[in-house]
Amino acid sequence: MMFLSLSHLLLLFYFTLASKSACGIAVPSPPSVECKNHGRTCRIYNYQGYWEDRKDCEAGYAAWPKSEAELVHAVAGAVKIKQKIRVVSGLAHALPKLVCPGREGLIINTQNYASVISVNKTAMTITVQGGTMMRDVMEEAANQGFAVPAMIYWNGVSAAGVISTGAHGSGLAGKGSGVYEYVVSMRLVVPASPSEGYAKVITLTEEDEDMKAARISLGTLGAISEITFALQPMFKRSVSISVENDTDLETEAERFLRTYEFGDIEWVPSHGKAVYMKKYGVPLDVPGNGENALVTRGFRVIDIETAAYHYDDLRSREDLDGICSVLERQSISSVALGNGFVNDGSRFTGYPVVGFNHRMQSFGGCQGNSSNNYDFPKILDKNDTICSYDRRAHTTLSFGVEVRVPMSHFIDVIKDIKKLRDLNPKKLCQVYDIVIRSIKKSEAYLGPKEDMVFNGFD
Repeated sequence: MMFLSLSHLLLLFYFTLASKSACGIAVPSPPSVECKNHGRTCRIYNYQGYWEDRKDCEAGYAAWPKSEAELVHAVAGAVKIKQKIRVVSGLAHALPKLVCPGREGLIINTQNYASVISVNKTAMTITVQGGTMMRDVMEEAANQGFAVPAMIYWNGVSAAGVISTGAHGSGLAGKGSGVYEYVVSMRLVVPASPSEGYAKVITLTEEDEDMKAARISLGTLGAISEITFALQPMFKRSVSISVENDTDLETEAERFLRTYEFGDIEWVPSHGKAVYMKKYGVPLDVPGNGENALVTRGFRVIDIETAAYHYDDLRSREDLDGICSVLERQSISSVALGNGFVNDGSRFTGYPVVGFNHRMQSFGGCQGNSSNNYDFPKILDKNDTICSYDRRAHTTLSFGVEVRVPMSHFIDVIKDIKKLRDLNPKKLCQVYDIVIRSIKKSEAYLGPKEDMVFNGFD
């Protein structure tokens, strides 16, 4: 349920390379929760600053716990007076308003409850607090010689958020691409009776039936305090990307997704092209120090806004030729530039790009540190470097939709989309692309019950 648009990032990546503009360390992103009266009268923002209904997301009160004891205290106080409770991390990356408790409710922000507690080398696990960014989880595991088996494409999400929403990458190997599948145990703060202090901590493990519900809970079962993830020994990942005609996509898609461990396909139906992304694990002794550097440092405000205004102008004039041209540059031509992957930390010199798994499996990094809880966003200078989605700048909004289809029916989906494309190919340019990912069947109650294909429409 994380809707950061890869297509829009690739457009900006292409634009900044073409203009040779400089990128630097991003200024801190504005926080997801802003309050006027030191924890009261609060608004909650996602990464774009707009929710799907374009209405405000509000809370009457906010808490920023720094320890499990403070998290328990916050939950207990709200339970005692029958407040609604929602939890959000320092940066919210979903469009549905699941985190909105209402004007009388409590929002708990976990941006200060975000530490890696321990790595158990014998058990090959890592235990973290709920607000810990997955970027930090992957880095600490790597420092100890381990890899996080599954991850979404963006690393600026919290550990609790990524499992609660059922977020995933792509792949059917092992337990699959759902991050939630690798949860070994978790501690949750849940409502309790008055005699228990209105809140208590419970622990769930893989042996508990309730873990099947807690793996993907949408925040309904309690505030996640700690999570223990399974790890595996560090390995490298190889990435090769090619652009092919989509003529055989019906017959090739399933074979491709089952062949490549982390493979996915970026389909551009309006141009009759499919971008095949061959991603798979290789041994540590394979040469290469590559990384996924798509937005490692961020972009200048002037470049973000220039790209956004250019695209807005095309849309306002219904210039389908112009929109199709932009689509070709961002989704197809960017492959020749590495699609954000670099071979040696700064340059793309050719495929395959090989690097340590934690450097290759997701992108991000520009989000930096959040602003003070009570500060309103600073006014940006046009030369400031920020994340491409920073709500203080005029950016291209993305309201992506993801459709889940059983693998067994995916051929029919491709055929139907091709029929729509053939009616008016240029019209389909307004759907940037379709990102095709796979996810394995799961025992989680809200997980898929058979191998699925997820189609992300940007």
